[in-house]
Amino acid sequence: MSEVYFASAQLKRYEQDASLVFKFIRAAKKAGLGEVIKKGDLVAVKIHFGQIGGFRAIKPQFLRNLIDTIKEFGGVPFLVDTWGIGHLEAAVKNGITYESIGAPVIPINGIRENDIRWVKLEDGLRLKEVGIAGNVYDADVLVNFAHAKGHGSSGYGGAIKNIALGCSAPKNRHELHSMEREEDGARKFQEGMADVVAAVLRKFKDKAIHLNYIMDVAEHCDCANWSPTPIVPDIGIVVSKDIVALEQATLDLINKAPGLPYSTAEKYNLKSGDNKFLIIHGKDPYMQVQAAEKLGLGTTKYSLVEVD
Repeated sequence: MSEVYFASAQLKRYEQDASLVFKFIRAAKKAGLGEVIKKGDLVAVKIHFGQIGGFRAIKPQFLRNLIDTIKEFGGVPFLVDTWGIGHLEAAVKNGITYESIGAPVIPINGIRENDIRWVKLEDGLRLKEVGIAGNVYDADVLVNFAHAKGHGSSGYGGAIKNIALGCSAPKNRHELHSMEREEDGARKFQEGMADVVAAVLRKFKDKAIHLNYIMDVAEHCDCANWSPTPIVPDIGIVVSKDIVALEQATLDLINKAPGLPYSTAEKYNLKSGDNKFLIIHGKDPYMQVQAAEKLGLGTTKYSLVEVD
């Protein structure tokens, strides 16, 4: 059983350090952030910059506190996301800059998306070769900070999707999206995502940690240039070294939550206990978690440890 540390969005007292923007740092420390970073390590913080017009991505103040904490441990952090140099404009317009977060913001695989390191995957479920983004591959530590939300191709996108579609080569992304158009495409797509994660995390054995930002949980990805109303109340942030346990816990927390009025949850009459993204998108998001477990990336058995 793996431990997943949980910082709840619920404010327990009217004090600054009780705010989630500070509380999640305590969760990250308890989960072992300081254990994966040695002095001088280059730390790639993988996030999603969002798009111009969207406004549900991770807020800059959370990024700033995480960056400051990485520096406290002696790490040299930088923020990365995919889609080449063009995506940096969205980052800037969404408030993600060196001035706001205190670290460089760079394209994950080069300005033209051609900085790739190809690795073989002998035991892949769907892929035999994975191209890892160069500016992740060359880092010493991976901090995988994902926004938990829906996704049209896999039902849900969180920590697994943040790596699978955000740390890979355009060729792999094309392969994955081609799979989803095949028979049993949702399963193939999600198993392919797990393959990419396996390739990346084997590069970062004992040097990776994962966070899911379970806030502003809408039914669609931050790749869109618009943002719908969240389908559940803000839940918080979970942190773990085990990406499988983290994703299992995240989906369980979302499904346990009630649906929000004036959102897509109202259209589908979503309530506590529903597999919400399966109902909305017709694709079971737990398949990606099960695939990652099958590849030995962690366990679906977890203990949720709340951090005050």
